[in-house]
Order: sequence, then C-alpha cells, then structure tokens
Amino acid sequence: MPKSAAFNDYALASLGPCLRLVEAEPLLTTLRQAMPGWPLMPCATQKATPDICVWRHPEGYWQEAPALPKGMLLDTSVGTACSVIADVAGAYLRKHSELVGLHCGSVEINGQLVIFPDAHRAGKSTLTSAFAAAGYRVFGDDVLALNQQGEGIALGIAPRLRLPLPETLATDFQHFVACHLGPFDERYGYLRLPASRLAAHGDKRPLGAILLIDRDHSLSSPQLTRLQPGDGLWQLLQQNFAEHESDQALIERFLPLLQRLPCFLLRYPDAYEAAVWLTQRWEGQSFQADTPATPSLSAESRHSACAALSLGDARRWQTSAAACEWLVGDELFVIGQSGGDVHRMNATSRAVWELLKHEPMTLEDVSETLDEFFGGVGLMQIKRDMAQLLANLDHVGLIHEACESLSTA
Repeated sequence: MPKSAAFNDYALASLGPCLRLVEAEPLLTTLRQAMPGWPLMPCATQKATPDICVWRHPEGYWQEAPALPKGMLLDTSVGTACSVIADVAGAYLRKHSELVGLHCGSVEINGQLVIFPDAHRAGKSTLTSAFAAAGYRVFGDDVLALNQQGEGIALGIAPRLRLPLPETLATDFQHFVACHLGPFDERYGYLRLPASRLAAHGDKRPLGAILLIDRDHSLSSPQLTRLQPGDGLWQLLQQNFAEHESDQALIERFLPLLQRLPCFLLRYPDAYEAAVWLTQRWEGQSFQADTPATPSLSAESRHSACAALSLGDARRWQTSAAACEWLVGDELFVIGQSGGDVHRMNATSRAVWELLKHEPMTLEDVSETLDEFFGGVGLMQIKRDMAQLLANLDHVGLIHEACESLSTA
C-alpha cells in the first residue's frame, strides 16, 4: 500500500502513540464509538511508524500490525475496528507485562467483578450485554486485565454482539439492543452504553466470583451450581493472554485468588433472563449457589487424549519426577520435571498418582486397588478407565515404565 499519502497519528492512555490512519479518518468515528471508555487522541507525528497502521482502500481498509505482518484487507469499518481493537488490547498487555489478560466477560455486582471465561460459542458477549440491559456496569465482554493485587482493570471497550440476534432471545433484551446499538455491519455490532453501564479505561474492582457458563436451550429456567476451586483455576489458566509467563508463574499468581474466590456453573436457556435471575439472587448478598457440582472423573491436560493401553498391558508404571505440585481442594495440579503444560488431576487420578509414587504397579494392580474403593463400578469398567488414564499420563511424560532392578553378583 502507498505510504506517501496524508496521515494522522493517535495515542491511547496507558499505551501512548499506537495508531496511524492513512487517508482513513472515517474509521476514527467508528473506533471512538466502539471504545468510548478508552478514547483515541491525536498526537504529534511520530518519526517511527506506529505498530498499527490503517489505509483507506477501494474495497474497505487495509491494516498492518505485529499480528498482521503481511497486512489484511477488511471490508467494513466495523470489521476494521474489531481488528484494530484486538491489536491495541494486545499492545497494552505487552507493554504492561505485570498484568495478565483474561479472555472473559466481566460485570460489576456488589462492588466486585463476576467474570465468565470464554468457552466456544457459549455466549459470553451476549450474557455480558444482558447484564448491561439489566442495569449493571460492564468491565468488558472479551478482555480484562488482572493486576497482582487480584483486581480486574477495564480497557474501556464496548460489548460487541454477533448479528443478527437470534429471534429466540427475550423481547426486552432485543428492545434494549435496538435502542443502544452503535456502529454495526452484517456480522457485528457494538453497544452504545452510558458511562454508568461501561467502565472507563483503568477502572478497577476486586474479583468476586468466577462464572462458567453453559447455554442450554433444553432448560426451562436458569440453574446455578457451586464448583470446585480447581474448575476456576483451570479456566483461568486456559483463558489468558500471558504469553510471557509460564504455567508455573500463572498458577502461583492465581492460586491465592482461588483460595477466596467462589466458582459457579450457570446453565441457562436465555441470556437476559439468566442475568436478571442471577442478579436478583446476588444483589446485596454474598455469592452462593444451592447445589454442589459432581466432580469430573478424568484427568485433564491441554494435550489431546491418546489411545488407551491394551487391557492386557503388563508393564509396571511409576511416576516421573514432577517439577511442581499444587493441591487445590481435592484436586492436584502438576507440572512435569521437563516443564511445559500444567496437568489437572481429580481425586481419582490423584489417587493413582499417589499409588505410583509409592511403588511401581501394573494396570491390573492399579485397577484391583481402586476396585476395593469403587466396588459398585465393576472391575472391568475401572480397568478400561485406568487404561486410558495411564496412557494419557504416559503420553505427557508424567509416568514411565519402571526399570527392573539388576541383581549384583
């Protein structure tokens, strides 16, 4: 793209000069409406070209940025704003390496932040916007910065909804969106919220609860379940942008938070009805639920599962040396000696881990030992489960085949 055309440079609070618009001034209005709490301000022309540059293009806009080294053509101002906002948020988190960026929705309730980490198409942006419609202040629908004191910091970016809205959403919520829709195109629309419902850049609140969400249209009403601390820790570890920090550093950062931070599962058929229902339960009250969750029955890691051991496998297994272990409730989080990913073990897989730390055992040995505690499950089912668990643990290097001791003459 030609770089000799007229241009203007812009800066953001806490970031500084970061954006150059080349004959692309019409984009500025869309950007300011999409991030009203973090306004772009004109600045002096920079000698070095800012990392993010946008040119006007006959078919829309052309953008270049560290995440787009070859550039990208974007066909609408809203689509371009989405891309630019993602880049400035990333630049802010890279500059402030003391912060962790969480990929989550966040809303203020009772002076604290309830955060809901991202899950694929679970509807966190819709739920965030539904809380705004219910009268609550949003800190973000996609990114929240977390400082070392356990406070969430708003970036000042408006919630973005996928369009068109499903016709099944509550009528009151659809009316709210229609009255507050800012810039939009065929795919996305930003909400135009008053200052009372959108935190400005730099606003801080302590974290109050983690809310895992599951949109389930088969339900007739919302359901709220208390989860184990490990569920919240697992989500925080997976939904963050802290590329500069290891899992070990992150888990040490998050663990103190999880000691006091309740975690819940919210299942709901409609986002707006869920937001109203939940805030009626929690307004002025402590965060709580009626029922505990059923613990999961398998160990988790970010590695994909592998093929299970043969049921006739006769090898003796023992644990590999672990670099770090953290006990969170009844669950154990482990990083192997070689580093890398964190692995989450529930009560059952933790029991197997402790057995293999004590002495090498075969698949048959492990299964028979567990059968004494889970007699109603059936030995064959336990053996199948253990064949998969041992294979997974071997695959990620947390256990290995025991070597037979050699006798000396």
